[in-house]
Amino acid sequence: MIRAAIRALMPGRKRSLDAAGGGRRWRDAPLTANAGTIHGGAATIAGRASHFALNSPLGARAVEVLVANAVGSGIKPRSLHPRDGVRDTLHRRFLAWTDEADADGLSDFFGLQQAAMRDLVIHGEALFQIIPDRMTLAPTLRRLHPEQLDRSLTRQSDDNVIYSGIEFDRTGRRVAYHVRPHAPGDMLAGMAATPTRMGADEVLHVYRPLAPGQVRGLSWFAPVLLTARDLDTLADAMTVRARVAALFAGFIRKPDGQPILDGEQSGAELDVSMEPGALVNLGAGDDVTFPTMPDQGGAAGLMEQQLRAIASGLGITYEQLTGDFSQVNYSSARAALLEFRRFIGGVQHHTLIHQFSRPIWREWVRAQVLAGGIPAAEFARDRADFMAVKWLPPAWQWVDPLKDAKAAETEINANLRSRAEVIAERGYDVEEVDQEIASDAARLARLTGGQQGAEGDTE
Repeated sequence: MIRAAIRALMPGRKRSLDAAGGGRRWRDAPLTANAGTIHGGAATIAGRASHFALNSPLGARAVEVLVANAVGSGIKPRSLHPRDGVRDTLHRRFLAWTDEADADGLSDFFGLQQAAMRDLVIHGEALFQIIPDRMTLAPTLRRLHPEQLDRSLTRQSDDNVIYSGIEFDRTGRRVAYHVRPHAPGDMLAGMAATPTRMGADEVLHVYRPLAPGQVRGLSWFAPVLLTARDLDTLADAMTVRARVAALFAGFIRKPDGQPILDGEQSGAELDVSMEPGALVNLGAGDDVTFPTMPDQGGAAGLMEQQLRAIASGLGITYEQLTGDFSQVNYSSARAALLEFRRFIGGVQHHTLIHQFSRPIWREWVRAQVLAGGIPAAEFARDRADFMAVKWLPPAWQWVDPLKDAKAAETEINANLRSRAEVIAERGYDVEEVDQEIASDAARLARLTGGQQGAEGDTE
């Protein structure tokens, strides 16, 4: 045995990786998980995820948690143009445009951000058509069902190639999208099934690429749907078991074998109804026995474990998924929220802002130039200044705001962080905050000064 161990440690001896081994434990394990694997099952998963989000309290809660934390009241732009007057003008005009951003008039621009995040979670991707307004030329957005992007369309088209409804040129750049006119399940969906070719500048396609070569999104519920289904089945079984157990309060034995309960006799069977709180008279010699039902504590523990697995797979906390905060304190809650917010911050900046908000800002600025709101010569000279923008997600609310405020104050006083950084983390713009503070101070000084003058006149 010692000799064999020494041979195993010799330099010329090779050891195989356990994860690359074979045997019974790896017999049914898949060998690949690439873009083709994702595209092959994405439509089925999206359909099941839609059902889960609409019919399960856990699914609905998870969607609301992710949407509320990623978008909230809106991820808002702050122009980085060096001139104060230009910045203020851009902010006012963009804010006015947000009410007209939805081509269907159902929401504003920030509501469309929420819709994009909702589709991103459920379907794995969001799809919007950009429609310029006829009068102002400003972009408006129409929300499309992601499955309107024809997943079945994959073929060579002249020098281009179409893959899952998206057309690419020789360099791999997206040049067009092939979109069906109606959403799946629509009564008119089968009447006009031919997709329409839309240029890449007419469509916003938002998704998180998980593998190289992936061109379509995958529902965020993909890792947890099977676990959620098992949990739902377990909960149903426990509920039925509890209901049946509640019906049998006790069993009465009569010496002569005659039934103690009233009911309808059908052959050898007696059909009786059982009601809560019923009292039954026992005769001489009758005996009553109360059943001992099995404990379901083990099943409850399994349910909690599965709930934690579902929350982990979705990137949210167990408490956010279930609303159960009985097992957390300030430190553990803060640690969990910090981890969650790092995840959400990545989604905000790398997906929602990069693929949805920034393109819309560029289209809106171009529309301002075409409509004469921005002088064309000035835009051509300072294009980068007009396009520069910083998007501010909604402020995070902490478990103990007082402790966090004191910590931020200490860091600022010790020159470890700037006010601008602290204010930006809370979802605000430092210039806007300073202007409001200065405005408040000026108004207070004006009101106080006027009151003092009136008192002096009286004397």
